Amino acid sequence: MIKKGTRVYVEWWDIVADLHTENDIEPAVAQSVGWVDSYTKKYLRLFTTKYKDTIQLADKIVIPVGCIKSIQEI
Repeated sequence: MIKKGTRVYVEWWDIVADLHTENDIEPAVAQSVGWVDSYTKKYLRLFTTKYKDTIQLADKIVIPVGCIKSIQEI
């Protein structure tokens, strides 16, 4: 299990939607880099931006574990 605070590179499948089409569509491969906030059996939550001063705000993304194609520590 990857520990909280570890910086990672994640490739994952994202949803693609195309309304009123006859085209065959497939999930898109997305790439995210960030610091692990939480890694559970259900999801991976990353800080993609965090602040070093007293600001408590952060940019986050949550990726369902079933959508993760690969994850690497960097």
